[in-house]
Amino acid sequence: MPQYRYSFNSSNNNPFSTLIGIVLGVLFLLGLFFIARFIFTILYYLSPIMLIVALIVDYKVVTGYGKWLLRLTKDNALLGIGAILLTVLGFPLVSLFLLGKALLRKRVKDAQEEAMQQREGEYIEYEELDSEPMDLPQIEEWEKQTEERRRKRNDYDDFFDSQS
Repeated sequence: MPQYRYSFNSSNNNPFSTLIGIVLGVLFLLGLFFIARFIFTILYYLSPIMLIVALIVDYKVVTGYGKWLLRLTKDNALLGIGAILLTVLGFPLVSLFLLGKALLRKRVKDAQEEAMQQREGEYIEYEELDSEPMDLPQIEEWEKQTEERRRKRNDYDDFFDSQS
């Protein structure tokens, strides 16, 4: 029975096969680098606009982030300074994050208001009616009418009375 052995040292002694794999890997990584650099450049130019929109949509998100940085600096100075430096270096990503958080909070707030309206119901316009009394039958007349209905009998009622 033949035995098959697989090893990394294959019988293919072509030195270009390894070199081609390395070159393709490097080209792939370079392509990813240029795509990421292009996206980061676009975010860099749009970041002030995104920050302003985040302030307009929900300013508490931006002020909350600033308060978080200050609190972090008070609790641990080195970590706070590092977070501030990373915020400055990654400003496009931070502004994108703050815009996303502001939009998400606005959506949640709108959904809560809609649920509250559905739960409580909407207020509708109404029209006031004149305060004239309505012509309702008196209780005695109503009792008389129900008594007359009881007295009226039909064949159907007689059918059940005779069975019992």
